[in-house]
Amino acid sequence: MKHTRTANIIIVLLFALLHFGVAVLSRAFEYQDDILLTVLTITMVIIVSMRNHTRLDVMAVLTLVATLSGYIIGSWLWHPIEQLIHNDTIAPGVATFLITTALGVAISELTQRVKRLRAPLDAWTTSPRNITIVALSILVLRLAYFALFSSIHATEGALMNDVMNITGNTWALLTIVVGNVLVAIRLQLPIAERDDRRRTHTHIVLSALVLTTIVALIAYYNLPEYNDTPFETVSFLRTLSAALLLNLIVITICILGRLSTITRQELRLEREMKNRSEYRYERLKQQINPHFLFNSLGILDYLVQEKETERASAFIHKLAAIYRYMLNNDQKPLVKLSEEMEFTQRYIDLIKERFIDGLEIEIRIEEQYLDKMVVPCSLQLLVENATKHNIVSAELPLRIEIATNEGQLVVRNRLQQRTHGQPSTRLGLENIRQQYLDITGHDISIEKTDNEFIVKLPIV
Repeated sequence: MKHTRTANIIIVLLFALLHFGVAVLSRAFEYQDDILLTVLTITMVIIVSMRNHTRLDVMAVLTLVATLSGYIIGSWLWHPIEQLIHNDTIAPGVATFLITTALGVAISELTQRVKRLRAPLDAWTTSPRNITIVALSILVLRLAYFALFSSIHATEGALMNDVMNITGNTWALLTIVVGNVLVAIRLQLPIAERDDRRRTHTHIVLSALVLTTIVALIAYYNLPEYNDTPFETVSFLRTLSAALLLNLIVITICILGRLSTITRQELRLEREMKNRSEYRYERLKQQINPHFLFNSLGILDYLVQEKETERASAFIHKLAAIYRYMLNNDQKPLVKLSEEMEFTQRYIDLIKERFIDGLEIEIRIEEQYLDKMVVPCSLQLLVENATKHNIVSAELPLRIEIATNEGQLVVRNRLQQRTHGQPSTRLGLENIRQQYLDITGHDISIEKTDNEFIVKLPIV
């Protein structure tokens, strides 16, 4: 992804330099540069969009908006630049270089980040034939627009002034922004079927035309004050053309913003599903952990051999309850702390049968937290980690403390690490951390001192 971004920026800068050269030479030889600059802009947007596997309909909209917005800003920007550098030949080149760079980088970042803008590599919509049709259609539309309205706006920069007049009217600006936001919200996104796409595109076009007309009327008559301006066809067409361009830009931003929001939500859900799957996998490994089963069966066999029938029966019931809890809560994101404590206590009772006098566990849970929620099996996994990575013996008992403190479940154990066996990968802790981040938005706390290992779990 980093390589693609760098390559895209290099492509954008090369096209920006070409824009600069064409604009300067055209000004020097008094040649109309609209066709060449439009072709360069269309080519740049298509190349960058194709590199990011952008859908054809989105590619078309981005290309149209880029060419029109570049025309609006470019016809105005070179004037202040000319006043700054005092060179009317180079000023248009500098203006188009800056505009091209800004548009190219924005389109590159947008199409790379928003997944919903992308199409499969082999999608029919991105065939060379369709891309060529889109490029030629936008070029013809852009030239027709210029030919139709250049005489209306007359001087360079007049179109930008008309746009500024519209944005200077509070009601016109609110109408175009709020209207397009509502259009974007009401759209059925994401769009999957071809018929759905056709209805959506028709909806966008009709909404744009209606909003454009309303905004043009508000700006032309300076509503709501109403300036009693006599209707003049040319003057109204100027306002209408500026409103149309502004509306195209705003509606594109709104729709792409909506798609960006959808993409972020989907990525978050995918990440949560992935992390939850990994966490469930870790819990499944605990369920079928051969060492745990082997040790449990070994203890059970010992109890039977010693004719400790009551202890053996209690052991079997606790072992069954542990697996029942894991199975019943496999799909639950959160469980009550009281249920997790009951489950963990059963697990502690089982491992105490193995370690006898080697395990000292102190539990101090405030009653007010028992109905609060925690991630299932998180506490049990912390206890298991403590016994797995530390020495547990009658000569060196392992002390584990489970307590609540200021809205957190605190698990601390004396640090007496084993010198043999596999080192800790901390994968279990990272899975617990990710579960808490995804489900609750709160992180867990992990502290390691010279004498203790402490984990704090948020209580929801």
